[in-house]
Amino acid sequence: MKKIDVIIPAYKAQGTILRTLCSIATQTILDKLTVTIVNDADKVGYKNFIETFSPFMDIKEIVLEKNIGPSCRQVGIDNTTSPFFTCIDADDTFANPFCLELMLKKAEESPEYHTFIGAFAEERENLQFVTHQNDMIWMFGKIYRRDFINKYKIRFNETRANEDNGFNTIVRLVSSETEKVMFLPDIVYFWHWKEDSITRINNMQYSYDQSFTGYVDNMIYAINHAKKVKPFNSYIDMWAVKVMCNLYIYYYQTLKRDSRFAKQNYGYCVKYYNEIFKKYNESVDKTGFENIFSETISEQSVNMKDVLPDKTIHQFIKELSNVKD
Repeated sequence: MKKIDVIIPAYKAQGTILRTLCSIATQTILDKLTVTIVNDADKVGYKNFIETFSPFMDIKEIVLEKNIGPSCRQVGIDNTTSPFFTCIDADDTFANPFCLELMLKKAEESPEYHTFIGAFAEERENLQFVTHQNDMIWMFGKIYRRDFINKYKIRFNETRANEDNGFNTIVRLVSSETEKVMFLPDIVYFWHWKEDSITRINNMQYSYDQSFTGYVDNMIYAINHAKKVKPFNSYIDMWAVKVMCNLYIYYYQTLKRDSRFAKQNYGYCVKYYNEIFKKYNESVDKTGFENIFSETISEQSVNMKDVLPDKTIHQFIKELSNVKD
């Protein structure tokens, strides 16, 4: 019986996907895996790789007619059926042969948990590695219980940036004491360095352009969806406030580091205020707000060393509230 669907979104990944597939082929529970390559309309395909690996693993390719970006993972989720699924990018690898067995074992032993999150190592220049633990942003190094995802109708937003964050934010917001996330200390995934990655080209432009707008769109999407399926969950309200605090910080980072996108990103701050935060502006508890803001500033302190806002968070929010639609 198959237990885990391994979903690989792929676009012109013929130069790296062999390494990815080899890391899957070495998994100790290979007989319990189904591998699905979602070809995001790259017009080349992965037929040779399917033929090479099909004697060893259950592997197939889904070919899209139109390029839709990273949210093509949703196509993989919709066209697979195993009790659990995981996503791996077509230029990354699992860290060792025991990764999926380890996470599956935890999942089968712990029915009250729905998402199992291992640590992952990010490769940087000159073989330097940074370990990420307790991550709730990226899809890396996680397996999801399909029943839980289906129960709350959690799906990728149709955006091209921060879609991982939107998906995992919904997972975070609808969790509870009886439906929990488990964090594992083990490194299960390697995020490989790619010089021409969209997140690195043009002097990290992505961080202050597509990532900012994608973050806003996905937070609006995630908060609205979570509120729809769990309307009385106060944690969602707290998260809505935290996102407003993050946008204050991200906007001033934009002004300092790439002011070309200041007008665009300010407009997205207004969008978030109008669509989400406006309803909280008058009702949010002052002490609660200050605690959330202090926590957010503390988390972002490393990235704020060279940033000096000319307005307080309260002045910033008031200014947003005065902008006409």
